Amino acid sequence: MGPSPHGWDLLPRDQGGPRPPQPPRHGPALGSAAARRGPGTGSGRPGLRPPASCIAANAVDGNRDGVWQHGSCSRTLPEREPWWSVDLGGRRAVAAVVVKNRQDCCWRRLRGAQVHVGDAPGERGRDNPICGTITDAGPGSLSTICCAGLQGRYVSVLLPGREDALVLCEVEVVLEGCVPLPGAPNVALGRAVAQSSTRNDISLAANAVDGNGDADWERGSCSHTEKEPEPWWRVDLGDRHLVYAVAVTNRRDCCWQSLLGAQVHVGDSLADHGKRNPVCGAILDTGPGSTTTVCCNGLPGRYVSVIIPGREDFLVLCEVEVTAQSCLPPPGAQNLALRCPVAQSSTAGRLGSAINAVDGNRDGNWHHGSCSQTQREPEPWWTVDLGRPRTVAAVVVRNRLDCCWHRLKGARVHVGDSLAGHGTNNPVCGTITDTGPGSTSTVCCRGLRGRYVTVTVPGREERLSLCEVEVVEQGCAALPGAQNVAVGRPATQSSLLDATSGAANAVDGNRDGNWEHGSCAHTLEEPEPWWRVDLGRRHLVYAVVVKNRRDCCWERLKGAQVHVGDSLVDRGRRNPVCGIITDAGPGSLSTVCCHGLRGRYVSILIPGREDALALCEVEVIRQGCAPLPGAPNVAREQRATQSSTSNPSGLASKAVDGNRDGIWQHGSCSHTRREREPWWSVDLGGRRAVAAVVVKNRQDCCWRRLRGAQVHVGDAPGERGRDNPICGTITDAGPGSLSTVCCHGLRGRYVTVTVPGREEQLALCEVEVYGDVPEL
Repeated sequence: MGPSPHGWDLLPRDQGGPRPPQPPRHGPALGSAAARRGPGTGSGRPGLRPPASCIAANAVDGNRDGVWQHGSCSRTLPEREPWWSVDLGGRRAVAAVVVKNRQDCCWRRLRGAQVHVGDAPGERGRDNPICGTITDAGPGSLSTICCAGLQGRYVSVLLPGREDALVLCEVEVVLEGCVPLPGAPNVALGRAVAQSSTRNDISLAANAVDGNGDADWERGSCSHTEKEPEPWWRVDLGDRHLVYAVAVTNRRDCCWQSLLGAQVHVGDSLADHGKRNPVCGAILDTGPGSTTTVCCNGLPGRYVSVIIPGREDFLVLCEVEVTAQSCLPPPGAQNLALRCPVAQSSTAGRLGSAINAVDGNRDGNWHHGSCSQTQREPEPWWTVDLGRPRTVAAVVVRNRLDCCWHRLKGARVHVGDSLAGHGTNNPVCGTITDTGPGSTSTVCCRGLRGRYVTVTVPGREERLSLCEVEVVEQGCAALPGAQNVAVGRPATQSSLLDATSGAANAVDGNRDGNWEHGSCAHTLEEPEPWWRVDLGRRHLVYAVVVKNRRDCCWERLKGAQVHVGDSLVDRGRRNPVCGIITDAGPGSLSTVCCHGLRGRYVSILIPGREDALALCEVEVIRQGCAPLPGAPNVAREQRATQSSTSNPSGLASKAVDGNRDGIWQHGSCSHTRREREPWWSVDLGGRRAVAAVVVKNRQDCCWRRLRGAQVHVGDAPGERGRDNPICGTITDAGPGSLSTVCCHGLRGRYVTVTVPGREEQLALCEVEVYGDVPEL
């Protein structure tokens, strides 16, 4: 297929073309200032532009290098009252602005520069309130301008009253407090916890991560220690996270002052109950039922501890919520852009088709035919049509690896419903600042809604090359092939409206929203009605999908809580809250994300009021992807290759011989030599939708070597398989471990296992691949 009549490219398309010229090398840029999310703009005379190495985005790339020739400083032309501005994406309370000056020459130019904060954009930013003036303009000076909570969306720097060039080697905007991130997950919910002691059987440590913020201790949703010296509480997040903030809810019914001075620690150590980990902050507001948000600003760690230092007291926590900084898509997250219609401003040769950026192949070598590329032109753009408005969590952009990677620096990602300006008039999701060779940039959109995702290089003449663009949806849309473990299971409810309204109707597999058709459960109108299903055993619950009534009375479901856990006490309402139903329109279908919350029972209840509860279907989607009994292993005895072979007993084919024996000497394990980033790959013989990959580890020795190995699925063979999308990472590397990596329908012909970033030997005692029939 070629281009559509509307100029959109559709798969498949085979093109070829010449190699663009080699550019000078630039290293990757790193950083975490608040301004990095926003697009930078600068002044300039009409028809004149500074060179590409001077773009406004250089000042928010996270690199404080003060040498202009190194390509990390913005610079205007010499002009009257030059200015620079950054869009923070929303109104913020700014604590301070940090400005890095040039150090190789001309540093005096920055003297007298004003910093403004307010809601007027671009050139009009000079009318915003002045936060302060830069007075230290020495070589490479770092000026901190205190803004004391001044509110605004735009931060501008300008040189008032004179003609000059404005050079900024970095601008960092520090926010007052830590504004909650829209859609950011609470990574503590339902996780493993411990505390120094437990006062009684309703004071468990787990109460503080049950999703219930009820601050009345007697209702059983607060943790509570005995009175003791330096009491502590700790949650294990399961993995290392960059912790953005920790929100702690205090007791309301009495004794709230006990929490005064409690410290929050974040880190990876369990020594001294986590007290040796860095302190994120202290709790100073201890009013009745107060919720204190402690800003951690990306402090990394697996464990979050709350302790009362230096005194004997009780420690009571009615809820602890940990917000992670980042929007990295989970392994197997659905890519909404895959094979969608695309368009771009122009096409460079036969190899640069726009469709290459959504073909599912992350190969960063342009000559392999999997990257889009425009001609060199002013403000090039590329757009994908998602088919309908979606709530976008993140956009992942893969850069070119073989050359010219610096071209992507400062590229903006837009999300919205308009095609005006080829999508560049839509809201800005973020800016790409890391443009090292083959860089993969994750731009957080935090729930921005739109049908079109556009990538553009603003304000300069450039080529735009994209080796893959992946769009990840906010929330937890049902995974391909996900299993509903509630269908047909025993269900019960608080009362029965009539004989046709039994609890079992909500798990009969029928989503009909008309109650009169006999497929909805329905209680009487009563205080706090409830419904519950018994899943038969404990599951990791990924999501609960609830179908509302369509024919009438749909508003009754608003505010209903979904609980998941193992307790039947108080009809399951003591179990952790997975989420709340907020969309209660006619026949609404609500997906409540549970993120792996464990439990045998799923309950739905309407808290705090008298009402009737009607459920036309409840689907419980389990997390995990253990192959179903009898599912075919499509990798068995297929052609396998690897980066090297340690000896004749370690052939790549041994990992697909159908034998899970984990003792290498028995001759059924593949084995590479010790080398940099070893890999192993199997050719499935055709494209498959892969549900899961099962990897058997060595059990006689050396099993730790497999820790951190990545599983890739895609269409690039052999060594290039490491450029295919990552399905997941192996974290369990015990003796003879059997790891199931969920791929959730990721499509590809090749499955590759690689050990990234280190020198290692790769041994695989069996690799099994479970999926659908080859794609035609």
